[in-house]
Amino acid sequence: YWNILLGLFMMGANCTIKFMFRSIRDEQRMIALERISLQAEMDYLKYQINPHFFMNTLNNIHAMIDIDPEAAKNTVIELSKMMRYVLYDSDKTQTNFMQELHFMENYVSLMRIRYTSDVDVRFNIQTPVPMDAKVPPLLLIVFLENAFKHGVSYQESSYVHIDLRCEDSRAVCEVRNSRHKGVIVEKGGIGLENVKKRLNLLFDNNYTLEIDDSNEQEYRVKLSIPMNYDKMHSNR
Repeated sequence: YWNILLGLFMMGANCTIKFMFRSIRDEQRMIALERISLQAEMDYLKYQINPHFFMNTLNNIHAMIDIDPEAAKNTVIELSKMMRYVLYDSDKTQTNFMQELHFMENYVSLMRIRYTSDVDVRFNIQTPVPMDAKVPPLLLIVFLENAFKHGVSYQESSYVHIDLRCEDSRAVCEVRNSRHKGVIVEKGGIGLENVKKRLNLLFDNNYTLEIDDSNEQEYRVKLSIPMNYDKMHSNR
């Protein structure tokens, strides 16, 4: 009787151990598949931004060729700097915040070449940026693109103001641009929808995105994200 009980206990314990190891293995496999799927979706969203961004930039250069050939040449130089960043640095999950800022500065320089002094363009970094601060690449550029696309008028005074700062291990980006009658801001554009999807994938609910279009004369976007945060490589 005791031998039978002992045998049944050993069989049950053996089955339980096998089941536990199988469950752990299946869970690890699911986590690995989830990470692969998440990486694939992230890459798709990120690479979707690149042609969208370069299409807009090439349209800007095309518009300048007949108006100011010298400015168009300078724009090509600025574009080459940005392409180098996109090609060699944007494939990472995170990039140094200072590199991302330099990329944005190059874009603003490109816009200044196009609009010269007709548009009040301000790019302000309010506080020192920690040298080890990291953020996802090509996340903020869409807000700058939208600001110049919808906030600039050749008939009226226009402005684009970009403020960046670090607060409590978070990167805060605020973009404000002028609004003009008859200009409809596309809320469902590829770029903005892309950013929202990336934000959800990267940070879950650990970010804030405020889009304020209540003011008829100004459009404002404010984004706050954690620095040095990588959901895909965080502990689960």
